[in-house]
Amino acid sequence: ELNDDRLQIIDLSGMSEASLAHLVESPDPCETIINWIQKLVVEADAGKTIDVPPPILSRAFQELSRGMVNLNNVRKIKDIPFPFPYAQMITVM
Repeated sequence: ELNDDRLQIIDLSGMSEASLAHLVESPDPCETIINWIQKLVVEADAGKTIDVPPPILSRAFQELSRGMVNLNNVRKIKDIPFPFPYAQMITVM
C-alpha cells in the first residue's frame, strides 16, 4: 500500500517570489514550467548530480516534448469552434 507521507510534493513555498511573479505574468505557464524542468535536468546532468546515459536522457526530453505537443493539440480542440452547419446536420440525422 502506498503511504502519502513518502511522496514528495512540489508546492509554492519552494519557489522564489521572482519565479512566481514570472509564472503569473507568463503568457503560457505550462511552457514556462517545462522550460524550467528542462533547464534543471540539463544543469543536473552537467553537474553530475544525475548520472543518466544519453539515450535515457534524450528520451526524458522527448517525453516532455510529447506532453507539450499533446497539450497544444488539446488547446486547438478547445479553441476552434465546432462548425455550426455540421452540428445542425448531426441533429437532423
